[in-house]
Amino acid sequence: MRITNAQTTALMHNSMNNSSAQLGKLMQQMATSQRMMLPSDDPIASVRVLRVEREEASLAQFRSNIANVSGSLSTQEANLKSTSDSMLNVRDLLLWAASSNTSEDLAAIAGELENIEKTILSFANVRDEEGRYLFSGTKNDVPAVTFDTATNTYTMTGNDKHRQAAVANGVLVAENVTAMEVFGPNMDMLNELHELVALLKSPTLDSSDPAVRQKVVDTIEQLDLAHAGVLGAVTELGGRQNTLALLTDSNEEVSLVNQKIKGELSELDYAGASIDLNNYKMSLQATQKTYLKINDLSLFGLL
Repeated sequence: MRITNAQTTALMHNSMNNSSAQLGKLMQQMATSQRMMLPSDDPIASVRVLRVEREEASLAQFRSNIANVSGSLSTQEANLKSTSDSMLNVRDLLLWAASSNTSEDLAAIAGELENIEKTILSFANVRDEEGRYLFSGTKNDVPAVTFDTATNTYTMTGNDKHRQAAVANGVLVAENVTAMEVFGPNMDMLNELHELVALLKSPTLDSSDPAVRQKVVDTIEQLDLAHAGVLGAVTELGGRQNTLALLTDSNEEVSLVNQKIKGELSELDYAGASIDLNNYKMSLQATQKTYLKINDLSLFGLL
């Protein structure tokens, strides 16, 4: 079979083009540090990399959720601790009121109690940076506790439901405690305190009346019950923070494993790539020299 000059030229061009293409691809791989430029380079590895990337996207969302939940829990914990401190101040004043024998002392105590009452209410109705009420349950667009001027009592306007956030694969964490579970659905402590303040501020108050001291004792009992609820909520929030810390560590470990797997699947082996680069260069140079040699050959040169 006779091989023409055109066929020889075509074969040489194809060989050089293939070598140039392989050389160009390898140089691009080395520039980007990526072994797979297209899914077709390694279909099986490409599918595994996509799975890893999807999991990493989920982990990134979990990290964001954990940060948001942790910040919210910290704010709630700080407010509950301040509420606890305020309640302890109330208790000290109530003990003073229980042992006081003068209406003037009781009136002064009433003024301080009234201010602390408003402070506790402000803690119960604290809002986050987006204006959502933290202790209102899932009704975070309304205050947790509202004072009804018609009945002269505090009422619960939030609910006792928890907002949930995904913080790991298949793991949900409650991102709030509610005023209802802390203070009780009827707000007995604040209502008892409000009634006592009104009694102690009355101009007709008789400090020697046994009913006055009994009202102070009843308020202390309600205060102690509510304070126990506050401390229980603080403990629960601390437990959730510990859970978030453990989940953060777990998610980070999973992420490190994913990064390792992705690197093994997609990153370029520079040592092997350098050898392949030299081989492709030598192959291209050899093909070019061969082509020049063959191209210079002619029957006239042999005559």
